[in-house]
Amino acid sequence: MKIKPVIFTALLALASQAFAADVLVSGKISSNTTWTSDNRYQLNGYVFVTNGATLTIQAGTVVQGRVSTGAGAAALVISQGAKIDAQGTASKPIIFTSELDQLNGNLKETDTGLWGGLVILGKAVINSRSDSTIVAAPIVDQIEGFAVATADIPLISYGGTDDNDNSGTVRYVSVRHGGAILGTGNEINGISMGGVGRGTTIEYCEVFANKDDSFEFFGGAVNARYLVSAFSNDDNFDYDQGYRGNLQFLFAIQTDIGDDRGDRGFEMDGATAPEATATPLGGGIVSNATLIGIGSQVQPNGAAPRPSTAMHLRDNGATKIYNSVFVEFANMFVIDADEQPRIDDGGLQFRNNTMWSHITANNTVANIFEATSPLKPALFTDTALGNQIVDPRLRGISRKPNRGLDPRPAAGSPVLNASVTAPPNAFFAATTFRGAFSDSNWAAGWTKLWTEGWFSLDSAGTGEAPIIAGSSNKFVNISASALVGPGNALTVGFSIPAGQAQSVLIRGIGPTLADLGVPNTLADPTLEVYKVGVAAPIATNDDWSGALVTTAQAQYTGFPLKALSRDAAVVLNLEPGNYTVIVKGKGTATGTALAEVYEVD
Repeated sequence: MKIKPVIFTALLALASQAFAADVLVSGKISSNTTWTSDNRYQLNGYVFVTNGATLTIQAGTVVQGRVSTGAGAAALVISQGAKIDAQGTASKPIIFTSELDQLNGNLKETDTGLWGGLVILGKAVINSRSDSTIVAAPIVDQIEGFAVATADIPLISYGGTDDNDNSGTVRYVSVRHGGAILGTGNEINGISMGGVGRGTTIEYCEVFANKDDSFEFFGGAVNARYLVSAFSNDDNFDYDQGYRGNLQFLFAIQTDIGDDRGDRGFEMDGATAPEATATPLGGGIVSNATLIGIGSQVQPNGAAPRPSTAMHLRDNGATKIYNSVFVEFANMFVIDADEQPRIDDGGLQFRNNTMWSHITANNTVANIFEATSPLKPALFTDTALGNQIVDPRLRGISRKPNRGLDPRPAAGSPVLNASVTAPPNAFFAATTFRGAFSDSNWAAGWTKLWTEGWFSLDSAGTGEAPIIAGSSNKFVNISASALVGPGNALTVGFSIPAGQAQSVLIRGIGPTLADLGVPNTLADPTLEVYKVGVAAPIATNDDWSGALVTTAQAQYTGFPLKALSRDAAVVLNLEPGNYTVIVKGKGTATGTALAEVYEVD
């Protein structure tokens, strides 16, 4: 008697993340406080951490800002002497976003200015005041745009004498849809750092769809690395007032969304007043940036795309930029006349960088500078500097959530074998490539660009895509068993609902069942995964292996597979849609097999 295939079908239901409570936060936090990941925290107006307190935010915590503008804008401010301890992980990032964000893709790159942002204020040295008032050192300023009572001015002040000041740790943090308007032409940056010292840790941070700059450094000496700026309406990275820190592994992508658009990739200022003699001399060091400009997009109203420039160097700054890649900008530079002293004394350095414009005519030494640039130094004619005008051949540039964005250089890219500048100090890691990425995408798995559909799913560079963190697609684990033999297969169907991609562990188990006491098990199963409507399998496996499967198995409570068994297993990142899993035997083999589908994010 022929055994018919056993079919088990489950529709995976979309469910919103559940929180024990919504905690409304306002005013001042003046004692050590912990925000836990089981609650959701909502900022109502300015929230100040003060009085030397530490705010600890657990990995995976969601912090939302009330929709607000002006003096009532929702913002978290870490005042001088206080600390933030926000240590997310690659699988559990900390998310700052708008109260309108359902974390399922409902807010897009055009949704900006819905709340304020994150502000960190320290006691490191700044060299001038933003209002150009000349005062004696140590200089203290107030963060731009904030309106507070006179008694609360210390809460928004920054600057001092301690470049080693420690304002805490911000790691694996995503700040989304901020930049509330405080006044005419004045919005909050995604992450603002005023007088922040190098004792502070800033790494693996994303700012997504902010109405003003993504990251702004107002003086200070803080170092930062692994920063992502996506769809900012102003500059991606901005510093002034004597910033002297180190920045490595920066990625930015711009878009043109009508009245607002990405402005400069970098805006780099030295000082306000006295500009020429302010001390210490401002100008950070940047290495390994990949910046993607607006490109040739047509505006939503049908107008022609507006040009964008990769960087604006100004105000007597001694900026140093190494080993970086700039594409999709109309021009590379605007360099103001007040940069001439820094060109003459070697303070301004631009070495071993690659630029390629979507405008063919601008890929020449004559046209690489914006027409209004007062200065046009020989940054590309001096071959000793190692700068190139050549296509870096990035794998994919897309500004839509279609999994088409992949900023890694393709095989054979000229930035993989070009000259590079050695690390200028101990902070920088040595690389053999230009740009923020080589084979792997360090921004995959934790950014909104990843979880909500921009980055390519194949972002690990190891043949295994990383597990999607924080997916809001929740479903019940599926399992079904049957006797499998010649001409008979075990088939399991399931669906990933609309919203975002989902990481799943799929297993076809035979040999391990024998160790669990199941009789007559299939000795050597094979596994095939199909997307409904696609003839060829999207994944197959025979004799499971790979670190990602082992990692995924540790994230659920089912039994582990026997080491070196001939069971089949695979981890996949699947887009919304309907899928089928087929477990087969080989040749005439017959036995009991088990098919399983597990959520592993």
